[in-house]
Order: sequence, then structure tokens, then C-alpha cells
Amino acid sequence: MSDQNEIISPTYSMKLNKVFIIIVGILVISGCTNMKMVYTEDKATLLERNGSFTIEVITEELIKDLPEPLRKYLRVCGYIGTPIPVNANVYWAESWLKMSPKKDWRSLNTIQFNSINPIGRVAYMKFLSMPVVAQDLYRDGYGEMNGKLLNLVRVVFDNSKETAQSALITSFSEFMLIPGYLFLENVRWEYIDDLSVRGILIDNGIQVSGIFHFNEEGLFTYFETDDRYFKMGKNTYEKVRFSAIVEGYKMQGDVKICEKVKIVWHLPEGDYEYYKGVIEKIVFNVTE
Repeated sequence: MSDQNEIISPTYSMKLNKVFIIIVGILVISGCTNMKMVYTEDKATLLERNGSFTIEVITEELIKDLPEPLRKYLRVCGYIGTPIPVNANVYWAESWLKMSPKKDWRSLNTIQFNSINPIGRVAYMKFLSMPVVAQDLYRDGYGEMNGKLLNLVRVVFDNSKETAQSALITSFSEFMLIPGYLFLENVRWEYIDDLSVRGILIDNGIQVSGIFHFNEEGLFTYFETDDRYFKMGKNTYEKVRFSAIVEGYKMQGDVKICEKVKIVWHLPEGDYEYYKGVIEKIVFNVTE
């Protein structure tokens, strides 16, 4: 049995040095940046810009030029007489991600911030079953998907133009979640019928469109678009029909907010539901 005070051998010491050098190399290559800090910094950048906007109140006069399904939605949900959001924190009580059609669901902790003017969205996701964290970002025509193992080793990174367009559409699909988006000057609304409206959005040279559907009560039920890209392989993308579906609402004070949400890709081989979650609360016009 070795003595506890035995001097470490030169060979063992060399092995330790090699391990140390490898770890340092990984940290340097991966850019040892805590993803939660990145989220906080990206959110702070958008918050600073939100501070220059005057917060108005949603009135019947303000909504008079919107298509009737949008006006009815704002009335039914109780937004008339409330301040127009310039931003919002979205708190998820639970959220789940399926990384491919054949994979199992993975539970997440998700926190999210949306900026209305300028359009921006940043979401931080921490997997509960493995040491992986990720962030989705859209800002000023730039989109990014970034994931790291142990907050160190980059396992996913995509900032292609296709990702930028897809990230903008994610924000677009949340226009009814955070109704301040409805009043942007760079979105055009086209009445289809009493239960549906087409939106055409242009932001930093990216144009996307989609249809917002409502039920007889006036509540938003789902958004669909053909303008979002699905990643088929490395540097290979294809536009695939995409839906964001609201399955339930709840009261938050005097307003009614979306609660149960799921996201679906309509692939040729069948529907792929890849995200689902339950919203705990939405806090509008935050300062931190």
C-alpha cells in the first residue's frame, strides 16, 4: 500500500500537465463564456434601446385601423386600456424539446425576453437531463442558435441567413403573445375572413409572412407560415410549413394570456412536434 505522503512520480505529473493543457485548450477554442451571462448581456442591449420609446395606452382609437379579428382579440383578452408593451419577460413553468422526430422529449428550464421596438428576442434554455445550455437570438436582422456542453464546449452554432429568417419568424409567431408587436410600422395586415388575418413583416431587409387564426370567441389559436427554414443537414436548409399553436389561456390579473403552447414542423413524412410548454406569467414593460 502506498504511503499517503508519497511524492507524485514524474510520469504521473506529466500526465496531469497534459490533461491540464487539453482542458485549457478546450476552454480557449470554445470561448469560455457562460451562456447565462451572454443571455443577460443580449437582454441588456435590447433593454437599453427600449428606454427611448414612449409607452402609450391601447385604446379603441389606436386599434381602429387593425383588421377586425385583431381588434376582437385585444378586446376579448382585456388589453384595451392597458399600456402598450415595448418589451416583456416570459416565464415558462415548464418546457420540453424534442431534438429530432425520433428522439425523446427533454425537459428544459426556459427564460425569455422579447423586445417589440426594435424587434428582438432572446431565449435561454437549460436542459435538466444533461449538462447542455442553449440560447436563441434575433436582433437587427441577425439570428443565432448557440449551444454548449458544460457551458464550455460548443456543440451547436448557427448564424446563417436562414437562421436569421427563422429566428424572425419565431418572434412573428409570438405577436399575439405580446400584443405590442401589433402596432409596429413594419408589419402590414391583410384581412382574410372573420377568423384569420395575414401578416407581412419586414425587418432589416428580411420579409416574412404568415397567417394568424382565431376561434369564434376571438382567441388566437395558431400561426402558420411557409417562410421558415428547416435544417436538413450541414449548411443545408429547406422551407417547411411551420405552426405555433396555443392550446389554452389563463387570466393574469385583468388580462387573458396564452398559457399552453406547442410548436410543430409539418414535414413531408409527417408532423414533428418539437417544442411544448406552459407559460407561468408574462411581465410587460420591464426595466431589468
